[in-house]
Amino acid sequence: MAAKVKVLVPQLPSGLDEFDFSDLLDSEDQEMVNGLVSGGQMEYEVLEKCILAKMRFRGCSFSNTRFERMDMTDVVLENCDLSNAVLEKGVIHRVHFKDCKLTGVNLSKANLGHVTFENCVMNLVDLVEASLKQVKMIDCSLQNANFYGCKFKGVQLDACNLSETDFTETSLKGMDISTCTYERINIPVSALAGCTVSPEQAIGFARLFGVKVKY
Repeated sequence: MAAKVKVLVPQLPSGLDEFDFSDLLDSEDQEMVNGLVSGGQMEYEVLEKCILAKMRFRGCSFSNTRFERMDMTDVVLENCDLSNAVLEKGVIHRVHFKDCKLTGVNLSKANLGHVTFENCVMNLVDLVEASLKQVKMIDCSLQNANFYGCKFKGVQLDACNLSETDFTETSLKGMDISTCTYERINIPVSALAGCTVSPEQAIGFARLFGVKVKY
């Protein structure tokens, strides 16, 4: 089991009003607070400085929607589809993604704090130069994900598929990827300093960096 990271959970009120996406799209300030949206679709939309706070989304689709500098706080998303959505430079705090599809999501230069991704498909996700603080990714597929130039502090990767994932210019110091799997992975030798790996992974990295392993 990978090293545990303490992540604060979303703080939602006991009673949530039922909303649909028209409440957000028709609002002048593009803000949605204290609500529940079930089975809604908001696709190929463009929203500027959208605010989502104390919200729960179930079975919703945000695919191909562009969120300009989104602020998302205390939000739970369950079985939602965010494929190819753009959340570039967004602020995401105390958010839980569970059983969600985030294929191709653009989170470059985003600020993520106390965020959990659980059993999510995150293939081709773009986290270039993003800041991740107290973030857990558990049982997620991160194939071809791009973590170039990320800043990690308190990040847990547990039982994730990291095939073809790129960690160039990103330090994994203090992290534990021993429960993760991959066929090939792009991790410079300098990025591995202080990272915990399994014995099998250690042998693979040794070969990758030209070290001969004698059995």
